[in-house]
Amino acid sequence: MRLPKLLLFIVLFCFVFLSGAQIQAQETNEKADAKQAEPPSSVKELKPVTTIDPLVPLDQLRIMVRPLTKDELQVEANAWFELLRNKSRQIAAARLGVKKTNEAIATNDDQQALDSLKKAESVQHMADEKARQTEEELTKQAQETLGVDVAVDAARPDPAKAEEGTTASTEEKSATTADSTSTPDNPTTTQSAEAMKAAFLQNINRLQDERTALSDRLEVVLTSLAAKGGDVETYRKYIAAVSGLELDTSDASAAWSGIKGWFVSKEGGQRMGWNLGKFLLILFLTWVVARIGSTVISWLLERKVRLTQLAENLISGTIRNVIYLVGFAVALTALEVDMTPVLAAIGATGLVVGLALQGTLSNFASGLMILINRPFDVGDVVTAGGVTGTVKQMNLVSTNFRTFDNQTIHVPNNSIWNGVITNITANKVRRVDLEFCIGYSDDFEQAEQIIRDVLADQELVLREPEAVVVTHALADSSVNIVCRPWAKTTDWWAVKTAVTREVKRRFDQAGISIPFPQQDIHVYSTDASKGNGKIETVSK
Repeated sequence: MRLPKLLLFIVLFCFVFLSGAQIQAQETNEKADAKQAEPPSSVKELKPVTTIDPLVPLDQLRIMVRPLTKDELQVEANAWFELLRNKSRQIAAARLGVKKTNEAIATNDDQQALDSLKKAESVQHMADEKARQTEEELTKQAQETLGVDVAVDAARPDPAKAEEGTTASTEEKSATTADSTSTPDNPTTTQSAEAMKAAFLQNINRLQDERTALSDRLEVVLTSLAAKGGDVETYRKYIAAVSGLELDTSDASAAWSGIKGWFVSKEGGQRMGWNLGKFLLILFLTWVVARIGSTVISWLLERKVRLTQLAENLISGTIRNVIYLVGFAVALTALEVDMTPVLAAIGATGLVVGLALQGTLSNFASGLMILINRPFDVGDVVTAGGVTGTVKQMNLVSTNFRTFDNQTIHVPNNSIWNGVITNITANKVRRVDLEFCIGYSDDFEQAEQIIRDVLADQELVLREPEAVVVTHALADSSVNIVCRPWAKTTDWWAVKTAVTREVKRRFDQAGISIPFPQQDIHVYSTDASKGNGKIETVSK
C-alpha cells in the first residue's frame, strides 16, 4: 500500500509545482506586457505643437507634421480631435437650444417658456466655456513647447471672443425676457424666444464652418500618422459621424436656415462650388491632354517606330484611356474624395480578379503575341478563328471583324492565335484559280485558245507573271482546263467574275459545251431460249 501512496504524493507534488510555475510565468508575462504597453516617459511628456494656431493654413500644417514621429503625431491627433469634439458639442448645444426655444414659442406659460430659454442658454454657455478652455489649454501647451507667444491677429476674429460675445448676447436676451415677463400674456417672451432662436441658428452655421475647418486639419495629421504606421480608423469614423449637413425637417425655419447658411458659407456651398469647378476643369484638361497625347504617340509610332496600324491604334488608345483614368482619379480628389480606400480595395481584389479572369488574361497574352508577330493589320481580309472578314479594330481581349455581308463579329484573341491565320490580302498580287470543263466531243485546243484570248482582252489581268492555261484532267464527264491568271489583290474578285462570264459567252458562240455530270450504266440481259446475252447501255 505504500507504493500507491508514494505515487499519489509525487503526482500531487508535481501538479502543485507546475501550477505555481505557470502562475508565476503568467504574472511575469502580464508585467512584461504592461511594461511594454506603458508608453515611455518621453512619450508621456510630449505635448502638441501644431495647435499653437487652430486656424493654421493647411499647407503650412502639412509642412509642420512631416518631420514628426509616430508618437508625436499621435499626440497631435489627440489634440485636434479634442478641439473637434468640443466644437461638435457646441453644435449639439446650439441645436438643443433651438429645440428649447421652439418649446418656449409653442407654450402659453410664460414661466415655462422662461425656464426653457434659461436651460438653452445654460447648455450653450457650458459648451462654449468648455471649448474655450480646451483651446486655450492646447494653445498654451504648444506655446510652452515651442517657447513662443503667438498674438491673435487683429484682422482675424478670435473664436473664444466670438463665443463669449454669443454667450453674452444670449444672457442679455434671457435677462430682457425675465424683465418683460412680469405681466401675464406678455408678447415680449415669444419675441425674445424667436430672437434667441435666430441667434442659435446663426451660431450653428458659424460653428459648422469651424467644425469643417478643424476636420480638415485633423485629416492632415491623420494622413501623416497613417503613413507612419499609426491607427487612424477611429478618428476618421468620428469625423464621418459628425460631419455633413443636418436638417431638422420638423422645423421649417431651422431647415431653411441650415440650407441657406450652408450655401453662403465658405466651408459649405462656396467650397463645394469651387471643388465642382475644379473637378470639371480637371476633366476638360484631361480630355485635351489625352487627345494631344494619343495624337503625338500615334505620330511617333508611325514615323519613328513603324509599327502596324493595329498596334498603333491599340497603343495610342491604351495610353489615352490611362490618361482618362488618371485624370478622373485626380478630379475626384478635387471633390475631396479619398482615393486611398479605393486603391487599397483594388490591390486587395487583384488576386481574386486575376483568378476569375483567367480566360481574359489568356486573351490578353494572345493579343500581345498577335501584336508582336503582326500576322495581320487593320483593313486586311483575314480568315481566323472560323471567321472571314476585314479586320476593323483590335484590343487586348478580342479582334473586331467586318464580314462581307456587313456583320460585325468579335473574336477572342485566344481563338485567333491558337488557330490557323490566313491573311488573304497580305500580298499585293494574287493568283486567280479557275477551272473550265468541256465535253469529250469538243476541241480542247480551241477551248484553250478561247480562254487565252479572253485573258488577253482583260485589262485587270497582269502580264507578269504569265497566266497558265492548260488541259490537266480527263474527268468522268468532262475534260478539265485550268486557267490561272494573276491580278492585283484589290482586283481579284473583279478578274474572277469577268473572266468567268466572258469564257462562258465565247464557249456558247463557238458551240463548246459544258457537260453535266453523267454516268454510263451497262445492263446485261440473258435470252434464256437462245442462250445469247444482250448488252444495253444507258447513260445517266
